[in-house]
Amino acid sequence: MGYAMPVRSLVLLAASLCTGGLAALVYFHDSDLVLLREHLNHPFALGVLACLLTASAAIGLRWKWLRILVSVLAVLGSCAALFVGSVALMFTSTEEVGFVDGPDPYRIRLQRSPAGLGPDSVMWLSVRRDGGLLSREWDLGCFNDDVPDDAYESVRWTGPSSVEIEVADGRTFSMILDPTSGRPQTTAALNC
Repeated sequence: MGYAMPVRSLVLLAASLCTGGLAALVYFHDSDLVLLREHLNHPFALGVLACLLTASAAIGLRWKWLRILVSVLAVLGSCAALFVGSVALMFTSTEEVGFVDGPDPYRIRLQRSPAGLGPDSVMWLSVRRDGGLLSREWDLGCFNDDVPDDAYESVRWTGPSSVEIEVADGRTFSMILDPTSGRPQTTAALNC
């Protein structure tokens, strides 16, 4: 006679698969929506949650050896996700520097992060179009200061849909935003 898993285990297994799929989606696909980018961009935490849901689903398995095997694999997966996530957080953490207001509804976001293990840093610029829950943000440029002349100096709005970024040696990078979406038509990157 066949054996059916309890409904609770099936629901937990389905939730685990959905959470694991969301973790993979967030890891491999960067969203323009600020809500998703800032609040759901935690693939390793979602991976840990998926592993814990799998371990909870294993409690309803009939065979003890399979229950133990799935639980051990889920705990090992959780530990691996926590370790890799903490290492990734160490090397990809960003510090909020501020915003440069532009014509409504646009503003430029400035963030700084360490560049590897040295004293250098990278300045990240992105343009944000405010729209409540549907606010969007796109990368505008990044500037690594390992070459002093390439270090970010300033950014300013030169028109309703144009931005100019200046680096330490006086070079400027002009960018035009798409008039309908607000997405930059070009980006700038020095040593990033």
